[in-house]
Amino acid sequence: MNGLKPQPRSREFEGTVKAAQDAEAWLAAEARALGIGADAEFAINLCLEELFLNAVQHGRANRASISIRTAPDCVQVEFVDDGAPYDPTLAPVRRIESRTEDFNIGGYGTGLMKEFSRRMTYWRDAGHNRLVLEFDGNAGR
Repeated sequence: MNGLKPQPRSREFEGTVKAAQDAEAWLAAEARALGIGADAEFAINLCLEELFLNAVQHGRANRASISIRTAPDCVQVEFVDDGAPYDPTLAPVRRIESRTEDFNIGGYGTGLMKEFSRRMTYWRDAGHNRLVLEFDGNAGR
């Protein structure tokens, strides 16, 4: 993508629930350092939490890495894990169709990611899931 900074900010994490919390804190700090607006930061953190916890709890990932980079009109976050193959871009979107007291929790995260991101791109490479999420770049707002 034109205008992207050549070196994204990246960090690797263990595949644990505690590491997912650490990843959220790290990404929030990086978003602030990059001047990403509050709306984009919220969307990024919501999607990251969904991705990380699903990779650990369902995909049995041992490691995950996160990269973030900005461009004039967008923010890209790449999430890579070594868990079981899973392409969230193909997952059906579940909608809440009844009162919230009556529905089962689970299966709504992919819909949230599709709603909060501008684009999702997935591929499997060398035993790793790779997902790039693109968000509206409301830097400085």
